[in-house]
Amino acid sequence: MESSVYLRALRPTDIATYADWGADRLFCLHAGWTVDLPRSAHEARWRRIIEDPVLVRLAAVRGDDVIGYVDLHGTELGYVVGPPSRWGQGLGGAIARLGLEHAFEVLGFDSVDAEAAETNQASLRILQSLGMSETDQHGEDTYLGVLTPTRCFRITRESYLRQNPVPEGK
Repeated sequence: MESSVYLRALRPTDIATYADWGADRLFCLHAGWTVDLPRSAHEARWRRIIEDPVLVRLAAVRGDDVIGYVDLHGTELGYVVGPPSRWGQGLGGAIARLGLEHAFEVLGFDSVDAEAAETNQASLRILQSLGMSETDQHGEDTYLGVLTPTRCFRITRESYLRQNPVPEGK
C-alpha cells in the first residue's frame, strides 16, 4: 500500500479536489473543517494554504489521484484521507508514515508531535502503530461536533530511525 502512495507539493490543480471534499458534511466533521461553507470559501482557503510559507502541507497521491494530505506545522504532524469512501483502507497509516519520513529525512526534525481526539480510535491506532509514544492529555478539541479530550503523542528522530533504518547509499 505505502509504496503506491507518495507526497508532493500542493498544486493549484488540487484545489478542486479539496473543495469537493468540503461539500461532504461527514468528511468536514471528521477532518475538523468548517461545515456548510460555500465552495468558493473552500477554494479561497486552499489558495491561501498553497501560498503559506510557514505551513508545510503536502498532497498525498496514489496514481494520479489526490487521496489526502500531510501537515507539518512546526513539529506537529497532521494527516487527512479523503473522501470518506477511502477510509478504512490503510491509507491514513501510509500517509502519516510518509509525513514522519518527510519530517525526519527531508526537514531534519529532532522529534514530531501529533494529537488525536480521544474518541477518534482510528487516528489513535495509527499514531500508536507509527511507534509514537503517548505523552499526556493536551486539552480538548471538537471532534464530530462534540468537545472531546485530546491525547498527545511524540516520536523522536532516534526512535524513528531505530524503527525505520535508512538504507545504505540513501
